[in-house]
Amino acid sequence: MPNPKKKDAARATADDAEMEREVKVEDLDEASEVIPFTYAITAYGADYPVDSIVKRMESGDIVVPRFSWQPRKKSGIVGFQREYVWPRPKADRFIESLLLGLPVPGIFLVKEPTGRLLVLDGHQRLYTLKAYYDGIINGEEYRLHNVQPQFEGKRYRDLETEDRRRLDDSIIHATVTRQDEPSDDQSSIYLIFERLNTGGVNLQPQEIRVALYHGEFVRVLRKLNDNATWRKLFGAKSSRLKDMEMILRFFAFYFHAQHYRSPMKDFLNRYMAKSLPPCPGRKCRCYRLPDDCCCPPSLSGPYKET
Repeated sequence: MPNPKKKDAARATADDAEMEREVKVEDLDEASEVIPFTYAITAYGADYPVDSIVKRMESGDIVVPRFSWQPRKKSGIVGFQREYVWPRPKADRFIESLLLGLPVPGIFLVKEPTGRLLVLDGHQRLYTLKAYYDGIINGEEYRLHNVQPQFEGKRYRDLETEDRRRLDDSIIHATVTRQDEPSDDQSSIYLIFERLNTGGVNLQPQEIRVALYHGEFVRVLRKLNDNATWRKLFGAKSSRLKDMEMILRFFAFYFHAQHYRSPMKDFLNRYMAKSLPPCPGRKCRCYRLPDDCCCPPSLSGPYKET
């Protein structure tokens, strides 16, 4: 008969080994580095009706950043995945507050060069709104509970016309920011990420990069991180993306060592921000360390896949 104490001891040993491995990589981490900075940033307030926010989310004009490199199936957004953690009572009270005409906390958005808005703060609120309008939350039918009697058990489509209009017309205040200088990266937005996302377990620098500099480069880093030889060398995957960050460091120094200046965190941010799109009209595999790439080695990056 299995001995529970032996199982617990084995599990503790495995946990200790995982912690030790993470700590060893942590020594390479730049989370504690301070980036000297001077930026020109435009910030302004904007008031959005709730129904407008929901429509913008559906059309992809407002995007929620996600701090993991695993993409959702059929998603064109690479490297976005952040958990929804609000308990149902909190979500229901938020919807009820809007139905009652009460003010709610604002959200924080960053305007990307494409005009798309990235949610830096307010994901839980926006997800709750969209879930209520869609009628589904966490795979279940979304009916309000533990709220005032006139709203109890109601889905969005069950609301009285007056209540539905009040919810649609409720205002969510947003602070929208855009980096004007420097114009070739999003380094100030990285710093805002760091300051806004400090609750619970603090995000590691690579987790923030994956969300902020999402795109083809992240897709390639993810693919390389799954490489069997790399996995044998590094070991089990790091839950904090430290293995992916080591791959990024290699490419950053291979292609852009001449541009290095401390701190390391800023160097890696700048490299990811300046990663070029795939060569036009050509398919190449520059991440194989490219003698045949159509871009000069000093400018190309390991982000062109077949």
